[in-house]
Amino acid sequence: MDEVFVSLDLETTGLDPLTDDIIEIGAVKFRGREVVDTFHTLVKPAVPLPRRIQILTGITPEDLADAPQPALVLGDLFSFIAGYHIVGQNVSFDLGFLAEKGIVPEGRVFDTLELAVILLPTLSDYRLASIAYALDIFPTAYHRALNDARTAMEVFVALLDKLKYLDPSVIAELERIGADVDWNLNYLLRAIKGELEIGDFSKADKLALPVLRQPREKSKRLAPLLVRKPLDTEQLTGMLSGDGLIAKAFPQFEHRPEQVSMMREVAELMNEGGQLIVEAGTGTGKSLAYLLPSAMFALENGVPVVISTHTISLQEQLVDKDIPALSKALKMRDLRYAQLKGRNNYLCMRRLDILRTSQASSPDEARFMARLLVWLTETVSGEKSEIVLRGGESMLWGRVCAQSESCLGGRCPYQRQGRCFLYRARQSAEGAHLIVVNHALLLSASAGDGNILPEYHHLVIDEAHRMEDVATEQWGFELGERHLSSYLNRLSERDLVSGKMKYGGILSGVEEHLRGSSVSQSRKQEIAGLVKNAERDVERCRDRVAEFFRTLQDFLGANVDGIGEYERKLRITSEERRDPRWKKVILSAEDLCLSLEGVVSCLSKLHTALEPIDDLLERESLLVELSSAEKNAIEMINRLNSMVHGYGDESGAKICWLSLKVDSVTMCVAPLNVGPLLREALFADKETVVLTSATLSIEGNFDYIKAQLGLEGVEELLLGSSFDYRNAALIFVPDDIPEPGQGGYQQAVAQTLLYLFRATGGKALALFTSHASLRAVYEAILAPLWDDDILVLGQGLDGSPRQLLETLRSRPNTVLLGTTSFWEGVDVVGEALSVLVVMRLPFSVPTDPVYVARSELFNDPFADYAVPQAVLKFKQGFGRLIRSKTDRGALVILDRRVQSKKYGRTFIESLPPCEVRSGPVRGLPEEVGRWLRKD
Repeated sequence: MDEVFVSLDLETTGLDPLTDDIIEIGAVKFRGREVVDTFHTLVKPAVPLPRRIQILTGITPEDLADAPQPALVLGDLFSFIAGYHIVGQNVSFDLGFLAEKGIVPEGRVFDTLELAVILLPTLSDYRLASIAYALDIFPTAYHRALNDARTAMEVFVALLDKLKYLDPSVIAELERIGADVDWNLNYLLRAIKGELEIGDFSKADKLALPVLRQPREKSKRLAPLLVRKPLDTEQLTGMLSGDGLIAKAFPQFEHRPEQVSMMREVAELMNEGGQLIVEAGTGTGKSLAYLLPSAMFALENGVPVVISTHTISLQEQLVDKDIPALSKALKMRDLRYAQLKGRNNYLCMRRLDILRTSQASSPDEARFMARLLVWLTETVSGEKSEIVLRGGESMLWGRVCAQSESCLGGRCPYQRQGRCFLYRARQSAEGAHLIVVNHALLLSASAGDGNILPEYHHLVIDEAHRMEDVATEQWGFELGERHLSSYLNRLSERDLVSGKMKYGGILSGVEEHLRGSSVSQSRKQEIAGLVKNAERDVERCRDRVAEFFRTLQDFLGANVDGIGEYERKLRITSEERRDPRWKKVILSAEDLCLSLEGVVSCLSKLHTALEPIDDLLERESLLVELSSAEKNAIEMINRLNSMVHGYGDESGAKICWLSLKVDSVTMCVAPLNVGPLLREALFADKETVVLTSATLSIEGNFDYIKAQLGLEGVEELLLGSSFDYRNAALIFVPDDIPEPGQGGYQQAVAQTLLYLFRATGGKALALFTSHASLRAVYEAILAPLWDDDILVLGQGLDGSPRQLLETLRSRPNTVLLGTTSFWEGVDVVGEALSVLVVMRLPFSVPTDPVYVARSELFNDPFADYAVPQAVLKFKQGFGRLIRSKTDRGALVILDRRVQSKKYGRTFIESLPPCEVRSGPVRGLPEEVGRWLRKD
């Protein structure tokens, strides 16, 4: 492309064009990789320059003191960009500030962020720096206007090159799917098509995509021994010794007695059968302790061992690092392993073809399909985790994933051709000795969801402290307006902005499926009439959906006050169902169910009419989509009745509640007690079950977790950590601040944190139980700490959790404020995280419906349920502090209840033995500072 573009970037005092101002402008005029001209100037703002922006950009008030006023430079900028297309990273932000000053570009606008989202679909972070690094571009600085404009130029050119190297059919398809939406990318695609002389492709044409690469090895089914071969525990112990095979293979390996103890227990369990629960503290090396006996047992006996985790990061560590390293160290060349996820995690090629033949209704939908097409040329697994879904793309993913109701199985041409991602993953698992899954898939399989897993009798559950939560979610359901609207849109699409009907959805595609069929014209007219009736019933159902959820919202609003920082919940019991206002909910639900039943009837008639037509285009796909839609509607009717009337819950074994987030109401149902369900559906038929985590015990016993998970007759092993906590970790509790909930607590916390973080120079993670409290502290300490060059970052305020952690690791003098997701899974080694602050003990919200309902099962709900639950979360939070043998840190607990209340000692005594101190706030900075300096 021989055109001239202008890359543009602004630095500003903030994010709002109405209240903030421009402080720097940079622009680069370029043709290809040739820089034609540049424009750069500082600009004197009419508002103060915030300290945060000074830290971010390096621009000071002194730098701007003599800078020109905006009116003196914007005319020159307009002359510089006039007549050219504009390029920039998230360029709508910059153009918003210019528009406020009366500057509107004449040319097209191309956003490198949008291009990168499509052409680099597997990036997890789309900041300019991350995009540049992914394209082997290494600028020297960021957050200065001219530097960022140059980088955006280089990124734009590199992305165009990447676009040109795509398969011609993919380029043509990208141009086609965005042809009817307001999408500037089409201009580039048309130009490249012309340059490369690529012709048009019909939307019914198959893409000339590369043949999927075959699995690493063709899977062979395992051949179990008729007589079990026991493990030699002494031989395995020798492998973990200081001069054993593993130590020789890994120079960094350390002999850990706790690891050996756990390994021996797991090995003996594999030999004899049974259940074992193990708490293995941080630094034990529990993954290797269960992987070694599991791998050897599976390999020698020809049986699979399933390993289940909660977090993706641990799954990836096991599959990409730990298992391959173990296999290599022990020369287990025949060991096969596989990672398997739930079917909704895999792309369905057949459903993608259906989606791409419909007309994109918005730039977001076109962008999503474009991302998938580019990703499809790169992926081997087709797993959702490879492509980070943004915004509303999660809903769109539901239209292309391998849902069970839409699966053709062996009748699917993609499966027969070996191009089905789900089938390939399951084939691999069929022949694997070690199968790594997540808890959700494990529970889905145990509930009878198809042949997800091959038959197995040996199970290891890591991160077992999360099993109750996952089971609660997996064996319950949610049904909200967005679920029903998405379902109806799947049948017959409506533009969400204009509200108008558009071409798309299963019903709209029936006519195209009949194209070329030999069926008579009268028969086609009859089918067209059935389609019209179905579309009419879908529209009627849309009205009933809106009416029903308005009624629910009115009921919730009348029974719950408006107080709530994010989400309001109302438990629905027999008492609420006797409320006269609930009768309106029942009547509205009945109207909705009748409308859904009308849709079911129409779909059934349409399926019956189409089934005999042998030459129907994509016959199997259409019939299975109709059948799937019919089953989905019946399931939603059952769930509506279950929630509204309490059907199927005569024993009181379900918890029902309404949840209101912003203006969206969702009906939720969860099992009251998951322990008996886990025992019957998961544990009962297993020869071996190992459950492990760093946080399972409370004051040295497993009573609470065993009861919650339904464990009976289980062996127990409580291991300490290999870390010397007494010399590595200080616990300090200020004794002169108010207790949470008392007057002045919030102000005292903010003041204490200022004293503390100034003394430590940041290097801290502060854990909150409330977003509102986090925001209040954030506002109180932000500016004062910036004045000391300490950066304060808040979850939900300054970027994604991953971005926040990267900043904490890489930038000295940072304080990170986090809530729920930061209480576990955070792994920051070294001085970057030297101070951990717990604002208050992490008790559940006392009005949460699940908490309230389960509390009723205990004689002493607070002591027997609330405290143990909070202790386990508290232990998880503490685990963020010491991550290696060389780490040293301090835990500060700003909740005096650990000392003033009788139950408080349970929290401290459930932690490893540490140095525990208490004193006034004024002594806190000195105590922590001395500890970190090892004075």
